[in-house]
Amino acid sequence: MDKLEVKQYLENIFHQEIQLYRTDKGISNVSYLMRMDDQTYMVRVPKKEHGLLRVDFKNEYEVLQKVKALDVPLVGMDIHKGIKVTKYIEGVHEFSEAKGSTKYEQTGKMLKTLHCLDGVDFYFDPFKKLSEYRSQVKERIVFFEEEEKIIEAVFLIYRPDTLCHNDVVSGNLLFSNCRSYLIDYEYAAMNDFRFDLASFFSENQIEDERSRQLFYIGYGIESSIDPEIRLFECFEDILWGYWANMLYDHSKEEIYRIIAKEKEAHFQRTKAMI
Repeated sequence: MDKLEVKQYLENIFHQEIQLYRTDKGISNVSYLMRMDDQTYMVRVPKKEHGLLRVDFKNEYEVLQKVKALDVPLVGMDIHKGIKVTKYIEGVHEFSEAKGSTKYEQTGKMLKTLHCLDGVDFYFDPFKKLSEYRSQVKERIVFFEEEEKIIEAVFLIYRPDTLCHNDVVSGNLLFSNCRSYLIDYEYAAMNDFRFDLASFFSENQIEDERSRQLFYIGYGIESSIDPEIRLFECFEDILWGYWANMLYDHSKEEIYRIIAKEKEAHFQRTKAMI
């Protein structure tokens, strides 16, 4: 949907005229600021290539009912189109922008809160998704040394018994003077809790021991788990490297090529440490 189509769709839903402004947020989605009744909202609209990801928006909506204490307030969601409207929170900064070291502990606490919630009956199977992403790559631009060995090592210790976020990127972690938020649950499902810990470290390229230790303190787990988390990081670099490669193949958007090469580089650094 282009901007005009989105505007018309929202005006039909809310039965009034709105103002809509595209932002630079989102990768596989387009994000808009919407003004209505002197209030500001965020609108998420999946891009055309989003269908390749096979996200079930009904599952996302189910998770959203469980995570209200962590998430920004939900206004409404179309479970068929994947369009979601939330309240806009003033004065927040995403993880990469937030100052101070408390953000590491806060993130650990948020993930621990999520992981303690009751589970759901659907799963994020990273091995199946990896197979799907790799099968759709036409021109390979990423290469991972001993790729199958890493995948097998993770498979042998994998336990999908926890409700996980599965996409702990900087933009999904918001911080204000009052509180912090964990947002965007389109990938949320049952998975291994170590997947989320590795997702946070890998996506935000947190490699120094002090920052990782602060996160572990917030999460409430001994840092002796770190070698396992680094193994999961390597696996996720492979997973999301092929995800980005697949999307670059189909869209030719430069952002996907950049992400793919970032995953390749992070994999090389992390593998040298395990």
